[in-house]
Amino acid sequence: MTDAALLSSSKPAGVQPAREKGQRSVVDEDAFELLLAFTRLARSAKHNEDLPGRMRALVNDGILAPRHLTAFAIVAMHGPLSISQLAQREGCATTTASLVATQLADAGLIERSEDVSDRRRTVISVAPTFRKDSQAVLNARLVPLRRAMERMGPDQARAVMDGLAILAEEIS
Repeated sequence: MTDAALLSSSKPAGVQPAREKGQRSVVDEDAFELLLAFTRLARSAKHNEDLPGRMRALVNDGILAPRHLTAFAIVAMHGPLSISQLAQREGCATTTASLVATQLADAGLIERSEDVSDRRRTVISVAPTFRKDSQAVLNARLVPLRRAMERMGPDQARAVMDGLAILAEEIS
């Protein structure tokens, strides 16, 4: 068996062998388009015009970063949560979720309290002074996603969600 045959037979189904130098496969081109799409999405996610003024100031002053906004949105949407639940939803270690929660609490966006049923557990929720802001953040971030999913329809939206789950596995 030739080297090329050995190489191509060891690749998972659907993976094309490498091309000659300078040639790109359709998968390479599609992967590059996906990379560009992610770059555009990340760039637009950094624009904070849709944030309420107090939160925009915290971002502009360097107190909050995108990871804080994501965690804050999770707490706003699903809270109150334990630190481990935040970590699970965020896809990070519990220690990382605890650090981000502490930073959010220090900024006044969330409150930490003891779980009444298990005093070892810390429960986090949106601070009363930021509840209105939390809904504004959620609405601003969810509206374009809702519109896109409605345009796709349920089958295509499910396929996109499934595809993103696979991408997250491969990238992590």
